Amino acid sequence: MPGDKKALSKLVEAVVRSVRSPQEKILAISHCNCRERAESVKAMLLEKETFGDVIILDTAGISSMYAADGGIIVVV
Repeated sequence: MPGDKKALSKLVEAVVRSVRSPQEKILAISHCNCRERAESVKAMLLEKETFGDVIILDTAGISSMYAADGGIIVVV
């Protein structure tokens, strides 16, 4: 969906703007039934920054409620 791509681009820009010393940080991306979206965000972020490590996880517990089906959560 075009709106999703625009929203994810804005998310990536916000992360890049706010992260300090990304090479010293772990980028964690959690997804709710949408690993391909998480992989896409990972690729977009790695085009712009270098992180110490990157992990992708399934949501669990309360984070699933916040992300909703198809949602992602990005933490640096």
